Amino acid sequence: MQQNRLINSLVIELYKYQAESERKKIKERQAQGIEIAKKKGKFKGRQLKFKKNDPRLKHAFDLFLNGLSDKEVEEQTGINRRTFRRYRARYNVTVDQRKNNEKRDS
Repeated sequence: MQQNRLINSLVIELYKYQAESERKKIKERQAQGIEIAKKKGKFKGRQLKFKKNDPRLKHAFDLFLNGLSDKEVEEQTGINRRTFRRYRARYNVTVDQRKNNEKRDS
């Protein structure tokens, strides 16, 4: 009985190893294909959800610059907090700009 368990676990480990190595090969081939496509200028990556002049994103930036936190912007606009932070980094909308806005308003 114990010998059967040993053989079963050995077979399972063998299958896991095969699946893992196959996945690595797939990832390598995919990376090579993407690299070739980038060199040819055909691989652009995922399209952005919001363009810089998107009114929803502009509204979110305005809310942020007027003192709202990322969480509050998310609640009011529906733009995910992490997504909003990525766009803030991409378009250089920083907390420093918010402070500059407050100084100008004073």
